[in-house]
Amino acid sequence: MKRKIFLGIIFLAIVGMNFTLPGTAMADDLIVIGNRSVPVSTLTQKEVKMIYLGKQKIWDNGLKVTFVKLKDEQSSKRFLKHFVKKNPSMYKRYWKKQAFIGGGNPPKEFGREKDLVQYVSKTKGAVGFISSKSYIETVKILSVMH
Repeated sequence: MKRKIFLGIIFLAIVGMNFTLPGTAMADDLIVIGNRSVPVSTLTQKEVKMIYLGKQKIWDNGLKVTFVKLKDEQSSKRFLKHFVKKNPSMYKRYWKKQAFIGGGNPPKEFGREKDLVQYVSKTKGAVGFISSKSYIETVKILSVMH
């Protein structure tokens, strides 16, 4: 009986601190999602940055890395600042330069999270980011931005 009470107190303390376990997200978090074919279960901030700068082009299993982003200014701004360490205008300039020198193309953009999730779920090797409230189980969570 004492053990149950103790575990209940611990649970309430954790919930009260807004503590999240790895792979879980809170309502205002952004999450990096991936197609189920992506051969990793998590991505670090540095790995996400390498993907969104076009520097990681192939997964370990040989699939092409396809990365997409939201057009939504607020979500995109938060994502770029946290993961890529650039603001939206710096990111656009980066990709203009890359396109000019033959260094690749910017990510495809989606106006709606629903469309981005659908694309990622159907495209092998694809990753993208959405708000945690839009998560759908047809994709996997690779990183959470609190």
